[in-house]
Amino acid sequence: MKKSLLKCFFAAAAFFSAGLLHADDSAASAIYAEGRELYIAGKYYDAAKKFEECRYSSGNPTVRANSLIAQIAAYRMCKLYYREFKLIEELLERYPDHADCKELIAREFEIGRLFRNGAREPAFWVFRWIPYLVDEDRTAEVYTTALERAPFSEHAPAARMQLAIFYDLENQTLKSIGQLREIVEKHPAAAEYKFALLALANGLFELSGRGDGDSRYINEAVKLFRLFCDKYPDATEIEFARTRLARAKDVQAAKLVEIADFYRKSGRSDVAERYLAQVMSTYPDSKSAAKAEKTLVNISTDYLPGDLPARVEPRYPDIRSYPIPPGAEVLLMSPAEKGSPYLFYIGDVKGERLPALLEAKEGGKSK
Repeated sequence: MKKSLLKCFFAAAAFFSAGLLHADDSAASAIYAEGRELYIAGKYYDAAKKFEECRYSSGNPTVRANSLIAQIAAYRMCKLYYREFKLIEELLERYPDHADCKELIAREFEIGRLFRNGAREPAFWVFRWIPYLVDEDRTAEVYTTALERAPFSEHAPAARMQLAIFYDLENQTLKSIGQLREIVEKHPAAAEYKFALLALANGLFELSGRGDGDSRYINEAVKLFRLFCDKYPDATEIEFARTRLARAKDVQAAKLVEIADFYRKSGRSDVAERYLAQVMSTYPDSKSAAKAEKTLVNISTDYLPGDLPARVEPRYPDIRSYPIPPGAEVLLMSPAEKGSPYLFYIGDVKGERLPALLEAKEGGKSK
């Protein structure tokens, strides 16, 4: 991509040097030539300013577009990614006929990835040597703009996944879930689909704990966890998905039992029966199933209790513990020893002196 942009830059240079300009653009041609000399000399920031001056000194759309392309190339060499991004947007908006749109949009996704990985533009070019004096994080702005231009690009699933992580770290859960949902619904063949599916189910599960009056979040979480378990039974995340699914079923079953209790106490046992029957048919392996069945037997005249599922999924992952490897048992030097320069106990980690020390101890000598 970098070579392609440089080709555009030198093509623009050839356009100026070939004299394909009107007489009133001679000043712009001279300014562009100055910028080109600065660029070749490695003075990219100064070259970018010259190309900008050239762009505003001419009314010719072709001259302006070529100056803009050259300025983009110069800012890229300066690693001023946000300025490069803004100029790419201007080129796509104003002069799309002079731009390689596919290449430039791919570059926008790349700039978003650079910001996501920690790249920051200096707040002031003159103070660029100060490491903490940088511009704000532009990840969300760059990725969002690129996705608006190319929502079905090959780069879109990865960008949406990175945006979802970014929003989650910023405690913007709804925005994070929105990006994950876009991957699940629009990019089922993408490599990110599997992780987006699990992350979306888990995000909805967590969101249901903050308030889910109509059970919309928990219902969808159960559906997505089931889908993940069916599609990826051998995935390394399957234990997590199954335990989360079991807990999500518990939440939903408990809500149904609570609603049934309300109607039963209000004298509407017929309505309560329907909710309890839903627990037994949909969530028989939930923690509330036994209570639902007991209540259903007491209020219903035609319900026949059956056997609850013998195997119940665990609610939390199995955490395995491992013993700490034994450390060195032979002490070479203690901080209390006279003349010891060390503040910590020095053990015989390699075991090089172990035989000699054991022999000395057996002979009645202490070390």
